[in-house]
Amino acid sequence: MNAIAEHFAGIRAGLASLDASASSTASGADRPHPEDIFAPAQHVGALDPNTTIVLGARGAGKSFWAGVLAHTDTREIAARAYPQIGLGRIDVALGYTGQEGDRSISRATIDARVPSGAETAQGVLLWRCVLLRAVRGVIYPDRPLERVGAMMTQYADPEDWEEAMDEADAILRARDLLVVVLFDALDSLSIEWARLRDLTDALLQVAWGVRGYKSIRMKLFLRPDQMQDLGLRFIELPKLISGATELSWSAINLYGMLFSRLATCNAPTAREGLNWVLDKCSLPRPPANLIELRRWRLSVNRKAQAQAFELIAGLHMGRGSKRGRTYDWPINHLADGHGVVTPRSFLVLMQSAATMPPASENQAITAEGIRNGLRDASKVRLEQLATEYKWIKRVLLPLARLQVPCQESVIIQRWQENETVEAVLRGAQERQLLPPIDGNRDERADHKLVIRLLRMGVLSLRSDGRYDMPDLFRVAARLLKKGGVAPV
Repeated sequence: MNAIAEHFAGIRAGLASLDASASSTASGADRPHPEDIFAPAQHVGALDPNTTIVLGARGAGKSFWAGVLAHTDTREIAARAYPQIGLGRIDVALGYTGQEGDRSISRATIDARVPSGAETAQGVLLWRCVLLRAVRGVIYPDRPLERVGAMMTQYADPEDWEEAMDEADAILRARDLLVVVLFDALDSLSIEWARLRDLTDALLQVAWGVRGYKSIRMKLFLRPDQMQDLGLRFIELPKLISGATELSWSAINLYGMLFSRLATCNAPTAREGLNWVLDKCSLPRPPANLIELRRWRLSVNRKAQAQAFELIAGLHMGRGSKRGRTYDWPINHLADGHGVVTPRSFLVLMQSAATMPPASENQAITAEGIRNGLRDASKVRLEQLATEYKWIKRVLLPLARLQVPCQESVIIQRWQENETVEAVLRGAQERQLLPPIDGNRDERADHKLVIRLLRMGVLSLRSDGRYDMPDLFRVAARLLKKGGVAPV
């Protein structure tokens, strides 16, 4: 193997070693680690203590950034990456994460303290006590966490709670400390739509009310489709949303993350191979620290990224230019129905592409490897969706071999032939899961399910009124599209 082939082999090995597990939690074994951090400038709001709501699609990094805030080692790195938001003087507590054993409240405790039907009457009191308990856990770290049930009895009078919060706020001000309490995985609060809506509404009400405290903040991580599907009724919600940060990843961000991971990976041959590519393209080598890495040309410059990637993967996705450039193709085909591409899917595609040996030694990955990476990314995305929405495979299965784009009536006919809506509603009830739509089977249930998939980004609506399915889902769901990548 010649020297150039060795460099490409090193890059291929580095890409193949990328962590494509594609999920993070705010706490526990899947928590973020310092070496995973890539910090796009526009994501500063996800960490800014004064940003209450962080919106992002599945895989956009909500739980990742929650985990970065929640742990001292990653928070210290984030403080250096975003020096303007004062992360060096904050401490973080967990309010709700959907996880057990991390000092946040569990769903079982919520169910015990707020019976079904009492969400409006008891929800605000619950979340106020969860907040106060989390703040006191920071102030008095050596004390056992208070019991939420006892606190709800103690602070049933709102004036008592306000006095306790004023006292906690004063202690934190004296210490020059800001406490941020995190709330993540909020779609797991309940398996009933009305209860989920009312508990979320109550949490938003508390988040709105505590903004006046000097040293206490709440941060809620939510999906945009959650806000739409729940029909939230909190009157000040538009004001909260107007100040929200939305996690979005541009092509430049995604490739910047890719090149920074290659530059910092554990394999010396991968770093050497990348340096050879950079020298060949007359591009600067990667800097040593995170702040400078954010300003590196391969983190911020599309032209530089394309130049380096096209040396690694070739210029086009075929013999000519009609099939598109290798730099653009993954972005175009990994987007969901809202045009969103997430780091999860992007890393899975690149990692998978690197496992397919190239036809030439003088190339790290190929067009066919990238197409195969899309197939793997689609399978992974569908499996991840199925862990969150147990009904999704049952909904998509009858659509196999259907050619898109198509009319809504064609989709609904397939579902009616297979009694899909009846099956998923019955299954949700039997398995104690949140159903895809609110209500019972009626003449509009199929249309409601179409709209549900549209809001999730699993379907998209074309200007001619036909429905399409993005390749990210279509390939694994085995739908057909003229000229598209063949299904798995």
